[in-house]
Amino acid sequence: MGTSLSVLRRRVVSAGLCVCAITMTAGVANTSAAQDDELIPVSIGLPISNYWPGYVAREQGFFEEAGFKPEFHMFTSGAPLIAAMQSGSIDVAWTGLATLFMVHQDIPLTYLYTPLNSSSQQGFIVNPDTGIESYRDIAQASAIGAPTATCAHIATSLAADAAGVSMDEVNRRNVSPENLQPALEDGDIDAAFIWGPWSLQLQEAGYPVVSWDRDYNGEVCATNVAARPSFLEEHPEAGCRLVKAQALTLEATEANPELAVTALQRVLGLSEKLARETYETLEIPSLESQIQDGTAWSLTEAPGGLVDKLHTASKALHSAEVFPEPVSREKLDDAVTPEYVEQFLNGEC
Repeated sequence: MGTSLSVLRRRVVSAGLCVCAITMTAGVANTSAAQDDELIPVSIGLPISNYWPGYVAREQGFFEEAGFKPEFHMFTSGAPLIAAMQSGSIDVAWTGLATLFMVHQDIPLTYLYTPLNSSSQQGFIVNPDTGIESYRDIAQASAIGAPTATCAHIATSLAADAAGVSMDEVNRRNVSPENLQPALEDGDIDAAFIWGPWSLQLQEAGYPVVSWDRDYNGEVCATNVAARPSFLEEHPEAGCRLVKAQALTLEATEANPELAVTALQRVLGLSEKLARETYETLEIPSLESQIQDGTAWSLTEAPGGLVDKLHTASKALHSAEVFPEPVSREKLDDAVTPEYVEQFLNGEC
């Protein structure tokens, strides 16, 4: 496989933080590149969400092909995943905002790469009968649903700030993603901030997305793959091999998108139509872009990349009184590195 991958630009579905103590091994094994005793044992926290690159890699044996003997632990909320990383019971986490909570709690963590832009499918959804036309009308909403301490909470704060509205003027209610549609139907809320696939489901049900995160500079919530530093020290080649698994996945799904569509159907129980829309509107940063200065999800120390976005998110959580203080940029700089993506692209795996 060549290491120069095309830049895939698909708008993405963000998934919530995740938990549940289900453990499984990959259904497909491809160990042609390495003997079993040469594979690195790895415990991966893979949320029950719409993180299709992780599911395709698991189902197609790309972790094995990259040199791992993986065990998967499925999560449906954030706290247990954070605890699992802290205790060392998992080595690698696929997750969104939970990584920021880990850094805030001084849990050792190394960001390896950004597999998808979680913010790219998050938006401001409204009941069309309210007359709300964009995030600029946020103060007109009698009540807004957004799960607490999530990317949707951050989006509410950033949208209000962009509209020149104090959060004191916003009646945000802690409504879980699956309860947003009933709340809209019952008139308990007349707007919501939420990620996909719920944003797409609500649109399908007649509740339009009137503004996306990008409209109010809210694209700060990535899904990241992060590892315990002690695991990377014990297995110096593991970081590069994890990047390789992502590269194999993107190459395979570019050739056959049905791999992603069917994975989303199986994991999330989506209809074929919604699974395809979720995949086709997903934004995936290329690996090459992540080692370039100034790109949206750059892992380098240059301004504008992942560190800046995480810092902005932490400040929004501080404003929302979730964090007692923002996470310092210095602490985030220490956690983010382009080293492993560079190793892969330089053919050093």
